[in-house]
Amino acid sequence: MEKYEPIFRVIEITLQLALVIFAGLALSLWKRKIRGKDKYRLAKNLLEYIKELRFLIHSKNGSFYQIYLNDILVDKEKFYKDQLSLIGKEKIYFDQSIWGLFNHLNIRSDIFLPKQIRLLLEELYPISGKRISANKNQHTYLQLGSIETPSIKSIESGEDSMDGIYHMDNKKHLTIEEYFRKWERLTVELQKIV
Repeated sequence: MEKYEPIFRVIEITLQLALVIFAGLALSLWKRKIRGKDKYRLAKNLLEYIKELRFLIHSKNGSFYQIYLNDILVDKEKFYKDQLSLIGKEKIYFDQSIWGLFNHLNIRSDIFLPKQIRLLLEELYPISGKRISANKNQHTYLQLGSIETPSIKSIESGEDSMDGIYHMDNKKHLTIEEYFRKWERLTVELQKIV
């Protein structure tokens, strides 16, 4: 029996090693499944939020445009060629409603956001900006409908509302068409997850 003891030890160690490997694989699959569910839930919630967004573009010449992101997804060529033909190349400015965009997320600190989605959201989310005019008739600007517009207060002047036109520092040289192309990329990425 003693001469078989090393063989039994090798078999025992091999079985223990196989059990550890099997348990590690099972844990890895479980984690992947949980992450997949979380990623799916996040993408679905973001798509539900985005679905409700309404973009109102007020042109300095008095024209008015109402855009939903589904307009892009239904017929991308028609959207960029026809719907944005007169204003697509203009620099993008916003009213104060932009500060309410994604107010239910903390994009910069949410460590569970997938990297690609985080990068796309950061391109759309206002980090900082400057009011360039109080007169909304001077510029073509974008207003976000269907979200709560936050009240902006000036620290310097003590004004209750900083209503006006803003340019975002991370979107200074962005055109209206380029802005909507970023939304298109985000929507496509989210749809890949769902």
